[in-house]
Amino acid sequence: MIFQSKKTLAILGLIFSATSSLASPSKIEKRLNNTLGEKYGIKPDSMISYAGIYFGFAPNYDPKVTMAELNTATGQKGATYNVYSQIRSDNVQSGSYDGNDQYDTEDIISSGAVLIASLMPTVDWTDITPGLCQSIADYFTNTFTSKGVTVWLRYAHEMNYYTDSGTYPGGKNYDAFLTSWKNVYNAISDNDKIYMFWSPNVDTPSEPVAPWWPGKEYVDIVGMDYYPNADEGFPDFATAYGKFYDTYAAANSLPFAIAETGTQTSSQGSATTAQKEQWLKNIINPDGDGGLGNYSEYYISATWFEYGPPANNIDFYVVYGQSSQVVGETISNTENGS
Repeated sequence: MIFQSKKTLAILGLIFSATSSLASPSKIEKRLNNTLGEKYGIKPDSMISYAGIYFGFAPNYDPKVTMAELNTATGQKGATYNVYSQIRSDNVQSGSYDGNDQYDTEDIISSGAVLIASLMPTVDWTDITPGLCQSIADYFTNTFTSKGVTVWLRYAHEMNYYTDSGTYPGGKNYDAFLTSWKNVYNAISDNDKIYMFWSPNVDTPSEPVAPWWPGKEYVDIVGMDYYPNADEGFPDFATAYGKFYDTYAAANSLPFAIAETGTQTSSQGSATTAQKEQWLKNIINPDGDGGLGNYSEYYISATWFEYGPPANNIDFYVVYGQSSQVVGETISNTENGS
């Protein structure tokens, strides 16, 4: 790993914001905070783009990468901290969920970031009973929110994709899924630091998202996971997310957050550094006269899938193990990186 001091990175940020084509702040009306994001628990001193979009990471677990290391590398504070965990058969049998040793609690708490808990049920939807859900709520309350951490509970994310792949054995039993979702929602509803985050995969005719929609009364935050093909060029925000944003965020006055994204090649290979940075720029700091336009009203944050081998066979890294030049170019797309 190559990690630089904050002072060094501050200098690099000045250099690269002035020289890199990836950041064009002069074309963007700067918005230095995002009050809606702060309302949903993001710390105001977190990493934020020129367009006012908070930015965070899904740090890899193999090799283990901490948010403390990423923050040291960038000289900024990641706004969101995504962690994947499962609801397993042993949790169902015991009626208890205890995190299954998948959370680096010390690093999460000390980071000050919002915890995006991507909780994946590898059991049937009908196994997600009210009693088990209360155990889930108790775990996040006792472990995190009681320590001041806001939790966005991303239950059964990418449900339209993972049911087809077999990861979620409950399958396309929409009614059972919706019941399980409401069971989780009801269990966490009395904790004002836990928000239910509905986050399907990209909407397609073969994997539609509409059947999985619980209804606005059971959702606090919406988002969509999307990994564009770097070989085909990158869509703008409106093309990539606009229809979903209009349907689920704007129409219901709900905040929109990209819970995970990155880019790869058509052959399932790793994109180049320049391609990764271009896609990052497109989603948090687009230039041009319009910028994010009307999509900025409810758009609060984006989280980068900071994974690579061996945990993932594709290298998505923009910070971990990168040169000081790459890190400098990356943070030049954030306000404090200028």
